[in-house]
Amino acid sequence: MGENIMNDIYLLNYSVKGIKTLDQLVSLSFYKKTISRDMDTQEYNIKGIYGMNGSGKSGIITSVSILKNLLIDPNYLNNPITQKNLDGIVNKKTKELFMEADYLVDLKNDLFCFRYCVTLAKDVSGKYVISQESLSVRKAVSKSDEMGMIFEVTAGKVDFLYGEEKEDSFSTAIINRTMNLLSTASMCALLCGKFSYENRKKIQEKQIFFFVSTCSLYILGHKLHVYLDQSDDHREFIRKNLLEDYEYDNVHASIFAYYLKIDKYLKIDKNILSVISVTKNLISKEKYAQFEKTIHRLYEFLHIFKSDLQNIEIDKKENQNFFICDLVMVYDSYKIHAEYESTGIKKLVRLFAYLNEMVRGGIVFIDEFDSNLHDVYLCALLEYLMEYGKGQLCFTTHNVGPMDVLKQRKKSIDFLSEDHKIYPWTKSGNYSPSRLYRNGMIEGSPFNIDSIDFISVFGSGEEDESWEFS
Repeated sequence: MGENIMNDIYLLNYSVKGIKTLDQLVSLSFYKKTISRDMDTQEYNIKGIYGMNGSGKSGIITSVSILKNLLIDPNYLNNPITQKNLDGIVNKKTKELFMEADYLVDLKNDLFCFRYCVTLAKDVSGKYVISQESLSVRKAVSKSDEMGMIFEVTAGKVDFLYGEEKEDSFSTAIINRTMNLLSTASMCALLCGKFSYENRKKIQEKQIFFFVSTCSLYILGHKLHVYLDQSDDHREFIRKNLLEDYEYDNVHASIFAYYLKIDKYLKIDKNILSVISVTKNLISKEKYAQFEKTIHRLYEFLHIFKSDLQNIEIDKKENQNFFICDLVMVYDSYKIHAEYESTGIKKLVRLFAYLNEMVRGGIVFIDEFDSNLHDVYLCALLEYLMEYGKGQLCFTTHNVGPMDVLKQRKKSIDFLSEDHKIYPWTKSGNYSPSRLYRNGMIEGSPFNIDSIDFISVFGSGEEDESWEFS
């Protein structure tokens, strides 16, 4: 496979139902239906989601964050903060959250299409648990759409394991190790992130495929990176620096390397996103030199937007085995703590890590990409990522400016209607998607609002004293 053809894991489709206002299934498609051995994904690597306020755009991005955490963190659902968050964002009508991801994996020069489904719902105690989970697969270039099951779990009980046989030690070990745990943790988070299987020499061919398939799901979780505009959560960054000695389990690594020859996935910590904050970055002393290099690259990135920026200094304070680091922006005649920079620059500081991951091959979702960013800068960034990004980027936005950039690529614009339906943009002659969108000519996005509609709220400005107080 050529480096510019397809990354080793590619997200084909994503569907969600039951988060925030989304009470029916919403599906995003990231590639055409026909898959070939020499597929070129570069034409499909960017997607912008447009929709009116309250249509559910942020709900889609939030659900991807939940999916990521389920796949890589076996303790995610045991966190009371997670439970409180789910209680607030799971749709009150559906009372459950369903997510489905179709993704492509290159295994031994053979393409496989996997489908992962997971449903969260409350148990009798009122706690959100995994009520159903499954992973299925088919050969991607096959004419048949029929998928074979890898594993299926219902209410915390294993219903099916690929290659399972009576009195089979491998299957028995998996069932025993996951017993009473699969309602609060996903199969891949438990097997790949928490447990290891020592008797790998006894693993048979069918069991190898089960194991490799589960590992691919775990890797997908690590390749997903989600930026939520309203979030100020740097847990991923702290986690990377606290887990200094973390390595992908040697047993999993050796099997994955031997059968797949994908060495770059053997140390998953390289795929943990390092989000930079303007203040209180917790950096281990061993990694401080690398942090300095990263900040220099951040400076080069920000200098494109602020030509008068001369450097970024690091104000560090020692704390046992760590440095607590703040960023200081250096200009010609003064310095300023990054906390007091403009909102747009502070957003670019945080976005830097996500954009870098997309360039390297990550699957990145960004909520409200356009907020606090100038239209010209946003379009220039998108043009670069479309041309040079090795991964995938999906973002929500209200800014119609990028539409004329996005329309150059395929499956790059989706419109989410008020009734939560996706209407993909289809090229039609020389029509401009931005002009049609503004004029309310996109199906499901009528924009039937006129300036006079606000008179009943604010008045006409003539003889209206209802807001004046004595």
